[in-house]
Amino acid sequence: MPRTEKTRQARIERTLMTVRAHPDGLTEAELADLLDLNRRTVNNYLRDLELQGQLYREGTLWFAVRSSSMRLRPLDLTPEEAATLYLATRLFVKQTDKRNEPAENALYKLAEALTADIGVGDEIRQAAQELAARQMDPGYSKVFGAVVRGYLYRRAVEIVYAPRKGRPFQTTVHPYLLEPSAIGYTTYIIGYSSQPDALRTYKLERVREARLTGESYSIPPDFPGLEILRHSWSIMLGEELVEVVLRFHPSVVDRVNETRWHPSERKEADPDRFGWLRWTAQVTDTTDMLPWIRGWGADVEVLAPEELRIEMMGEARRIAERYGWETSKAEQSVSNADDLTATFRIYSGDE
Repeated sequence: MPRTEKTRQARIERTLMTVRAHPDGLTEAELADLLDLNRRTVNNYLRDLELQGQLYREGTLWFAVRSSSMRLRPLDLTPEEAATLYLATRLFVKQTDKRNEPAENALYKLAEALTADIGVGDEIRQAAQELAARQMDPGYSKVFGAVVRGYLYRRAVEIVYAPRKGRPFQTTVHPYLLEPSAIGYTTYIIGYSSQPDALRTYKLERVREARLTGESYSIPPDFPGLEILRHSWSIMLGEELVEVVLRFHPSVVDRVNETRWHPSERKEADPDRFGWLRWTAQVTDTTDMLPWIRGWGADVEVLAPEELRIEMMGEARRIAERYGWETSKAEQSVSNADDLTATFRIYSGDE
C-alpha cells in the first residue's frame, strides 16, 4: 500500500476512534479541531465511514454505530450442510440483479472459510464473481447499507420512498424483516412506518434515499416474524384470506404436483373434468400471484375468486388481440357468443 494511502487510512481510523470516544456526538467542525485537519478532509472521511456503516449523522452531529462488525463462529460442516450454503448463495445471486459489494465480500469470505475437501468454496467464489459482473447502482448500494444496518442494530431509518403510483414521500421506518422475492428480483422491508403510523411493506428498489438515524427501536412482542408471510403468496400482506381455486390442464398436472407452491395449498382431481387438477390455496392478496398464473398460459383456468377470474379473462382477450386474433371471430365460433366464460375457454385451449 502506498505511503499516502496508509496515511489516509490511518486518519480515517483516527476519525472513527474519535467519534467513538464521544457518545454524545461531534460536529464536523469539532472533529476538524480535535484531529487538526481541514474541514473538507474530515468531511471526506466522514462520508467514507458513513458509506461503510461505521458512522451515522443526526442533524449536525456524527455518531458511531454501536456495533460495526460481526464474526461467524467456527463451523464444522458435513458435505450436505456445505452444499446447502452453496445452494443458498446461488439463489441469492440469481435473485439479485444489481452489483452488491458487501454481498460479494461475504461470499468471498464464505468461500475462504470452506477450505475443507468438500469442494464448494470454488463454486461460491464463482458466485461472487458472477455478482461482481452485475451493473453497479451506487444509490442502491447506499440504501442497502443503511437499511441493513438499521435492521441489524435496531436503528430507525429515514427514507424517501417513490411508490409505483404516486409522489415520493419521506418516512421513518423501523425494519422488522428483510424479505427477498423472486418476483421482480427484489427485496422488501417489512416494518413500522411513521407515515402513516402503521405496519408497511416497502420495495427496496423504490427507496430513493436512506439515512441511518440515532433513534433506536424494539420489535413489538406481538409481531409474528416470518409467520406474517405464511398466507401471502410472496410479500403482499392483507387483512383477510382469499380462497384461490385454479384448474390445471392434464398436460401440466405432473409439473404442478412436483412442487409445493404454497403452505395452504390443496390438490385434488378436478370433479368436473377428467384428468384435470384442481388446486386451492388461502392467500391474503392475489397481486403477487398474477405473474405465476400468467406463466401457465392456457394450461390454467381461474375458477375463484370471481374478481381474479374476470381479470384473467380480460387479459386473455387482450393477449389474443395483441397477436392479431379477432375477438369477434372467436366469439362467433362459440355457441352463446355473449358468454365471456366460453370465450375464455377458447383462448385457454379448453374447447
